Amino acid sequence: MKAPRAEDAPRYATVVDILCEREIVARALAMASSMIDALAKQGAIDAALELGFRALKRNAHNEALAKTLAALIEKRYAAEEWFPVLSTRAGLAAGTAVAAILEFDRLRRFTNGHVVYHSAGWGEGCVEHFVSASQEAMVAFANGRREAFPLDTLLSRFKPLDPNDLRAMKLQQMDKLRMEAEKMPSTLIRRAATLYRGTITSQQVKTELCPSVVSEKDWTGFWKRARTAATKDPWLRVEGTASRPTFVVRERPVGLVEEATQVLGHQNDLGQRIGVLRDYLARGTDEESRDQILALAAKTVEQAIEEKKATHAHILDGILFLEEQGLRASIPATQEVRALMVKADGSLVPAAIDRLATQASREHAVRLLPAALGENWAAQCSVLLTEWPNSTVENVVEILVAHEQGALCLPLWEKVAPYPKRYPVLLYLLGKLYGDGVFEGLEQCPSPVAVGRVMLHLGRILNEDRKKVALHNRLLGRLTSLLTGKRGLLNRSLEGISREDLTQYVGILRRAGEDFSQEIVDMIDRVVADRFPDILAKPELPFWEKDYVYTTRDGLRRIKEEYRVLVDEKIPANSKAIGAAAALGDLSENSEWESAMEEQRNLTGRAQDMDQQLRLARLIEDQDVPNDRVAPGTKITLAEDAGAQHVYRVLGPWDVVDDETINYLAPIAQGLLGKGVGEFGEIPTPQGPMRVQITKIERIV
Repeated sequence: MKAPRAEDAPRYATVVDILCEREIVARALAMASSMIDALAKQGAIDAALELGFRALKRNAHNEALAKTLAALIEKRYAAEEWFPVLSTRAGLAAGTAVAAILEFDRLRRFTNGHVVYHSAGWGEGCVEHFVSASQEAMVAFANGRREAFPLDTLLSRFKPLDPNDLRAMKLQQMDKLRMEAEKMPSTLIRRAATLYRGTITSQQVKTELCPSVVSEKDWTGFWKRARTAATKDPWLRVEGTASRPTFVVRERPVGLVEEATQVLGHQNDLGQRIGVLRDYLARGTDEESRDQILALAAKTVEQAIEEKKATHAHILDGILFLEEQGLRASIPATQEVRALMVKADGSLVPAAIDRLATQASREHAVRLLPAALGENWAAQCSVLLTEWPNSTVENVVEILVAHEQGALCLPLWEKVAPYPKRYPVLLYLLGKLYGDGVFEGLEQCPSPVAVGRVMLHLGRILNEDRKKVALHNRLLGRLTSLLTGKRGLLNRSLEGISREDLTQYVGILRRAGEDFSQEIVDMIDRVVADRFPDILAKPELPFWEKDYVYTTRDGLRRIKEEYRVLVDEKIPANSKAIGAAAALGDLSENSEWESAMEEQRNLTGRAQDMDQQLRLARLIEDQDVPNDRVAPGTKITLAEDAGAQHVYRVLGPWDVVDDETINYLAPIAQGLLGKGVGEFGEIPTPQGPMRVQITKIERIV
């Protein structure tokens, strides 16, 4: 057997720690004793003592080992000036008790050449010499100061640092630290993490190492190597994100793949396991680690396929994950796409695609639709475009266009154009297809003016919600580019536009608010100024286009009573219900309390909305209701092209108590307001917009 070397002592100490943790103390003692004897025979007294002190602290000792260490202490330190003082304070003179040996070990760390630390201001410093006569020590601090302290002050206010402590090494072993920065960067991270109780952020790592160990100019290269090394270091667990990782020192060494395997065992379903594997693959910055994680992923997916317990969505998540990395599962992804999205009767269920865990998986699944659905895939996907979730509807449109099937989207125009609030993404996409010329020459293709009007309405609605809904904010930017960019959609709409249509455009802009896209406003204003400048000179908007809520006295009385019941009865009753539910005990599993709290949020939200609406309420009876124009406060008769007639009262939102009354804010009234007898308008129906003619108008307030 090879003789132990002094430099191997730390490894022997680690083995002693592990054996003691596993409660194999007898074996730890036997190994430590033999190694201490061997090191001592070689003259490696310091290494033998360090190993012996570690064994004592782990309770791996007996009387023989204590005597051996006492003899080694005498041999190593007897010649030191401070030895009589410290050995007496430790109690070594009275015998070889383990407690005395450990106390001596503590005291010797305040002597010449050792580093001590003062947390309240002095920081770390090296003990230069110890004067036995006065029992004082001179300490040279890292900040350049030198100060003498009584031994009792050192013992009570300073902490001795281990030679391998990062702070001590910065004073005494900087060459070793710089070597580790070059060749063993994860070791440096572990040293730094020890200062933070084993858990350290990327910013804290930089604070401890830069520029004291790694210079600013070398930091980027070091950090790249350190992150890669940390993912493979069995003593480190890497958490957080790739750009902002957190490093945790383990109690026992574990490899990246072993760690991933352990974490997988705690996941309830395949979907969660695939999410874990994605995370670990992102952490594996070298080829070997990535290959091992992918092998584990393939094994996990195949096991789920064989067991047949996972859902189609989770199986598909796993298969797509493998395919993203260039691997293949035992069953094709197209088979699972069809199983996920097609019912037994053959009907397509677009919403099922959102069961996939990631956006990457959803987009991948869309690309597989032609192969998964077969010859009729384009017709199946296009006819149900309104049912595709926002997460993938654009991808579906793109794949239709890529296969020259974009024209199949045109019939949806009539279905979604009247409802921009309900179908904002799809309506934008149809406008984009129109701008790209996909619908050009088709019989049902709308006019440029009609497309421009609908897109402006869409912009107005997106602008209203853009501060609250991130999707609407992003979509508004894209819509602005569509209207004003190289596709020139708005320019095409404004070319040769009639005065009536341009007036509608201006009305939409007025309702859109002052923060609407200035680029769009400027384009329309230029056309107005060139062709119909009097449009902007109109003295005042019709009263129903002002920012108020118009209603009759009966409607106002009705909403005020509803508000009273809400505030005086329902909300107080709900508060009592919350108190009663809370009295039932643990709120974390209290369904009555959760239900009452949910109702409280709904009730208070409704009360706030009603309060705001009541502040804006104005009586229709107080307005100048025209006799010859459709407006709130009028009764109108409409005639269909087929001859059928409809009679409606146009009133406020709180006046709608029967089928003959319509809310002037509703889509059915928006296409009629301001028009006179003989004029035509459009009202939405489930089958699409229906053209009607206004044949009679009567004022009823």
